[in-house]
Amino acid sequence: MSVSAFFGLDMALRALQAQQTGIDVTNHNVSNANTAGFSRQNVTIATTEPFASPAMNRPAQPGQIGTGAIAKNIERARDTFLDVQYRTESGSLTNATNRQDALEQVETVLDEPQGVGLSSLFNEYYRVWSELSNDPSANALPVRTTVVEQSLSLTTAMNRISSQLSTVRSEQDAQIQDDVKQVNDITDQIAQLNSSIVQIEINGQTANDFRDRRDLLMDQLSQLVQVSSTENADGSIVVSMGSQVLVNGVSGKTDLFTQPNAGNGGMVDVTFGSGGPAATVGNAGIAGRLTARDTLIPKYQTQLNTLASNLITATNALHMAGYDVNGNPGQAFFTGTDASNISVNPAIQANPSMIAAANVAGAPGNNEVALSIIKLQSSMSPPLPSGTPTSETAYNSMVAGVGTDSRSAGNEAETQRSLVDLLDRRRESVSGVSLDEEAVGLVRYQRAYEAAARVLTAYDELLDKLINSTGTVGR
Repeated sequence: MSVSAFFGLDMALRALQAQQTGIDVTNHNVSNANTAGFSRQNVTIATTEPFASPAMNRPAQPGQIGTGAIAKNIERARDTFLDVQYRTESGSLTNATNRQDALEQVETVLDEPQGVGLSSLFNEYYRVWSELSNDPSANALPVRTTVVEQSLSLTTAMNRISSQLSTVRSEQDAQIQDDVKQVNDITDQIAQLNSSIVQIEINGQTANDFRDRRDLLMDQLSQLVQVSSTENADGSIVVSMGSQVLVNGVSGKTDLFTQPNAGNGGMVDVTFGSGGPAATVGNAGIAGRLTARDTLIPKYQTQLNTLASNLITATNALHMAGYDVNGNPGQAFFTGTDASNISVNPAIQANPSMIAAANVAGAPGNNEVALSIIKLQSSMSPPLPSGTPTSETAYNSMVAGVGTDSRSAGNEAETQRSLVDLLDRRRESVSGVSLDEEAVGLVRYQRAYEAAARVLTAYDELLDKLINSTGTVGR
């Protein structure tokens, strides 16, 4: 048994097809050089089985004859270890960024130190009390009116800050619900891609582009919740959030749900499945929002409410022990219980002469109560227990705490961003498309294609000679 005369044609055809595949893949790489999540694809060109196979009737010739090459497979350039690192650090970055964003909103609400925050209002509040102490007589009604107006400015600012902090917290809650919807949308797409990949790869092909889409979705998902994935033999993946399986290959998926918690002011809890256990969201974006909503902002709300409550208690205790210009016992100067509802007594707003500046009835020039209220600026004990911080001290401590928390979150975000950028560059060096390299590869495939075409031409001429010029003797 000898090699066919058409043997070379088959070999040239395989060469043309292999190099054409290389050109097509290069074209695909160039087309997607700026496509997010795209991984550079490489063609593996391998030799085909040589001729002839070992057998009793193999031709008597020295060694085997090569039969050329084929494009064996097309593979993605991907490093799964870098993917795992990137997703972990990217989730931590989103966590820190979300906390930083929430804290920056709180800083805007407080409007310190450049804006008109509570610090300047407290100074004005005690300043007008000082003016009243200088002239507490009945003739000082304009000063008393100023005391009422400045006190209203202070309480209104507290009401505003309290309301805005609640709004910031509610916005975090709304964003958590949006993030949960996004998680479910992403896992839906991953489950669909799992099915598509299995259908394609069951025939021996590799679904490179679908795998890229799935990896990009995993990158996006990891910014919301901390996830891990394992690949099944059929090409599908299992996506887990701790021990909770979000996507189980092609078998199904479990959604996250948000359920209002009456014990947390109606804010939502994130659960694994409807009515299921708490979702183990890990260290990622949703966790950052939960920390801001349930830990950081409530801390500042508590501090502000304590500040307002102490001011109400201390001022009312002194004011109710005094007498107004008409000799009547003093009423509560402030109403309310905390920063959300603190205000000036409506009766005093309507009649500023009811401000009790004296500690003795029938002594219009007495200013002892006014002086005692002024002293609250430097010490609230008495009437509050010893060691109780003044309103200004408590507020300044609160502002400093917000600044420290914000700076800490910002530093963490900056550090994580540098790490994520480094990992992204490493991934790009593995999976990214270099147009220069693709241009060189294109030339290589082009020249190989041209050479295979020349071989095909040579065989054509050979066969032409064999068919048309052989056996013509005697004609």
